[in-house]
Amino acid sequence: MDDAEVPSRPRGRPRGFDRDQALEAALRLFWSRGYEATSISDLTAAMGITPPSLYGAFGDKKQLFLEAVDRYQAKAGRFAFAALTEEPTAERSIRRLMLDTVDFFTSEDNPKGCLVVLGATNCATGSIDMFEALAGRRQLSAGAVMARIAAGQAAGELAEGADAEALADLVTGSLYGLAIKARDGEPRDRLKAGVEQLMRMWPRRAPASGERL
Repeated sequence: MDDAEVPSRPRGRPRGFDRDQALEAALRLFWSRGYEATSISDLTAAMGITPPSLYGAFGDKKQLFLEAVDRYQAKAGRFAFAALTEEPTAERSIRRLMLDTVDFFTSEDNPKGCLVVLGATNCATGSIDMFEALAGRRQLSAGAVMARIAAGQAAGELAEGADAEALADLVTGSLYGLAIKARDGEPRDRLKAGVEQLMRMWPRRAPASGERL
């Protein structure tokens, strides 16, 4: 069935399936295959529902994808928010964020990689809005990283002359790279070794004489 076809759903008909479980199944399929490579027939098979039920409960494929992304971000957002708000310095925040991200991207319980980074990289013309939607979400995440680094700079944590914006770009670019390498099957310990190497280059301010940082 073409994704553009929206079958009617009789009013008042009981749904007859667990919407939350169906959404989780859709999330995992989009996460492993991406938006473009996932068809309606793939989704209905994974969700255990009929096309009319899918359209009736979730709208269309695009709406289902965005709702799945929301669910994904609620999971990933928990550890990211904790990393960026619970640590006393920007350096410790970013290190924790990247290491926790590696754990998440390589978990045996989930598809590998990142849905927001990889879920809509190759979209047809008719689906460019899905690419743009994920690009907007990536920009918001990058903004959170930038804000934490800027706060650390304002607190005097960074070396004189450090470029906070360029540092934030390096961190977010590294996170995107971790998503790709995790999808490619790179072992967790190798990814974490890369994170530790990156953090050794952190432009921390040298302590003044007699000062401890």
